[in-house]
Amino acid sequence: MTAASPTDSVDPTDRFDAPIRYRDVRRGFNTSRALGASIVAFGSVFGIAAGHTAAPWVLAVSLVIAVDGFYRRTHGETALPLLLLDATAIGIALLARGPTPAVAAGAFIYLVTAGLLLLPLQRVLVVIVYAMVWAGLVAAFSPLAGDDLGSDTAMVVTEVLATLIFIGVIAELLISAGQSLHAAIERQRAALESERRASQLKDEFVSMVSHELRTPLTSIAGFTDTLRESWLKLSPEEIDEFLVIMRREAAHLSNLVEDILVIPRLEAGHLRLDAADLDLRSEAFRTGQLVFQDTDREFAVAIPGGVVVHADQVRLEQVLRNLLENARKHGGDQVLVEGEVQGDLYRVVVSDNGPGVPETDQHRVFEHFEQVTKGDARSDQGVGLGLPIARTLARAMGGDLWYEPRFPIGSQFCFTIQLAQASSPSDAAAIGDVGSSPAA
Repeated sequence: MTAASPTDSVDPTDRFDAPIRYRDVRRGFNTSRALGASIVAFGSVFGIAAGHTAAPWVLAVSLVIAVDGFYRRTHGETALPLLLLDATAIGIALLARGPTPAVAAGAFIYLVTAGLLLLPLQRVLVVIVYAMVWAGLVAAFSPLAGDDLGSDTAMVVTEVLATLIFIGVIAELLISAGQSLHAAIERQRAALESERRASQLKDEFVSMVSHELRTPLTSIAGFTDTLRESWLKLSPEEIDEFLVIMRREAAHLSNLVEDILVIPRLEAGHLRLDAADLDLRSEAFRTGQLVFQDTDREFAVAIPGGVVVHADQVRLEQVLRNLLENARKHGGDQVLVEGEVQGDLYRVVVSDNGPGVPETDQHRVFEHFEQVTKGDARSDQGVGLGLPIARTLARAMGGDLWYEPRFPIGSQFCFTIQLAQASSPSDAAAIGDVGSSPAA
């Protein structure tokens, strides 16, 4: 990136207090300056040929503005330096040529219009005062060359061109300003929509979390009261059943809290990953048993024995748990975990025979707090964090996670995980390592 000169240093007032952002119109505005100055320079050549001593001055200052205009098409963060340069160049040209009302009026209108559009008010006053100082100098000391006061055709044409160019630059600047205003309105509209959506997501999140927390807490509180009041009347089997339910609801609460906290920890760089060599089949089977206990879903693991991955055990379990819970909630009655080696990675596929994810919703499933079913239509637990958390954790551990349709029906969520260096999976163990949940 090219370093800006001291005069081009970014002033916060130039970016936030000016009616139009200079960067929005910089390219078009400076292109008009450069082309207009080039035309005046070309016209002044005829004045030089006619022997007018003011013509070289006009040519020189026009070339300076032309070069500056082409340079500033991609450089500079404020319009103040170029407007001061333009005022200086115009003043020098008028000082050499003598007072020309049309050119002077056009130049003044140009400077004031550009300043009002591109600069905060205090800087507009600087430009106006500076232009008036030059106007005073022109009125007091011009012309330096007395023979240029005649109405020579070449110089008259040049002056007419200059006046028309000032008008053209003003028109182009106004058009660019209108486009910039339109873009600013669109940005504001997008920002308001984003704010509205963020507020809506917050409300939905609070509502979902409240529901998710209330359900297990109510269950735990109810069974606790029952045990406290009727401990001596309950059979050992009933007590054991109540305790199992309470333990399951407590685990659900723990998982929910962990899901809510893990992404901000990752984004802040405060989540520690303790990688170790793990048997992937065992991890998948153990997590699946926890997710599918007390359900009638068929669950199977078809990962070959001996697949050793290098990952954080807690986070790997979290990835598997979120994918399996998603399959349990939205899939069919059969869930399969399988995989294959892909170079230094192992590709894990969690598939089901459910209805799948509609194509119009596939881009949403990895967004925070997004669920295909909303409001009263929600019949399943969850706060819309499982899939984005699983993807974030998979990437944090050196892999990735994505969705693929399953043929002929169903969904499959795939993620990659780093293989341990000593891993040498045996395909022969694939059939023998298939397991199903106890409830299947």
